[in-house]
Amino acid sequence: MGKDSRRQKTESQANTTPPEPVDLSAFRKRYRHDQFCKDTLRDLDKARKFLRLMIKPDVIELLDLENLELASESFLDEELKKLYADVLYKIPVKDGKKTGIENVVVFVLIELKTESDRWTVFQQAKYIIRIWDEEFRKAKDAENFDQFRLPMVIPVIFHHGEQRFTASTELMPLVQTLKGLEPYTLNMRSLLFDVVTFDEKNLPEDLELCVLIMILQAVFSKDVAERLLAIYRKLRPKIHEPRYRRLWEDCLYYAISSAKKFTKQECNNVIKEIRNTKDTTMTKYVIDQYFDSGVAVGLAQGEARGEARGEARGEARGEARGEARGEANAICLVLKTNHGRVPKSTRDAVHAITDLKVLEKLTIQAAKCKSLEEFNTALNSTPTKRGGNREKQ
Repeated sequence: MGKDSRRQKTESQANTTPPEPVDLSAFRKRYRHDQFCKDTLRDLDKARKFLRLMIKPDVIELLDLENLELASESFLDEELKKLYADVLYKIPVKDGKKTGIENVVVFVLIELKTESDRWTVFQQAKYIIRIWDEEFRKAKDAENFDQFRLPMVIPVIFHHGEQRFTASTELMPLVQTLKGLEPYTLNMRSLLFDVVTFDEKNLPEDLELCVLIMILQAVFSKDVAERLLAIYRKLRPKIHEPRYRRLWEDCLYYAISSAKKFTKQECNNVIKEIRNTKDTTMTKYVIDQYFDSGVAVGLAQGEARGEARGEARGEARGEARGEARGEANAICLVLKTNHGRVPKSTRDAVHAITDLKVLEKLTIQAAKCKSLEEFNTALNSTPTKRGGNREKQ
């Protein structure tokens, strides 16, 4: 049997064996606007690239980006968690011993916005006060408390929408001031990173960063399909590499989940350009399943009815149990997308967890871990109740 015949047989077998159905609720949750951006910015490698693009070179040189970490958000109360769709970094100051500021860190607070919300800076000011309050509380019992200073917090407005961000990036315009008393009123300024302002001429040279900015622009445009094809052509030379393969699929899935003006026909036209890449059957299958379900963003007439039916079924089956299962499915999908096949033991361990707070933390861990081994280490060290109903028996 010749090589061509063997290849055709292999392709025929692949085409007759569809992949496992996708958990659409988890899929949709992962690729909605805020979650996609959070996952992107919580990836520390991508975070370093974005920070170098956001902050001036002479300023970024003061920070030890190699030791950047995601800061804990445990100090946020439930109301603040509802208000903020943010990412918080904690970055050590470089050469602290030489400057006499050893162990000092800088926080970078990123607030995600898709519209020009005039109260964004006020929201960030409240968040900064919470950060300071927590750092003050932790330092209060230390022996060198007399030397303690509140850490610097750099607020960043990360905007991607249909129009440019036009609201004020300063707090003062939101305050009713009296002439002569302005210096005695709290003020702050946020750094604005507006994805809308980028055009072909000033896109970053880094391929990954360039593509991420392009897709964030594409989902709000009228020509989503054309922009997706431009992204694919840019990635094509490296599409055989798993890292860029996943990046392309993330862009495609983000578009079908979050772009308002992207139909199934347009999506199929895009797929025609990737026939020569691997796993096209998987890609096409996922897209067909998603659009045919009637819950794809962009099919407005089916969306409202689909959500209503889903909510009703969720309530009938038990809202808490459904949420936990959805979170677990989302974790497994993230792991599968980033690292390939997920062992059954890992899937079972994740699905055995019923604590939503624990599952949320594991979702973050799944998005940022560099390997399945790293995730399993975090999973095994997580103190939690598993299989809640069994424990009671």
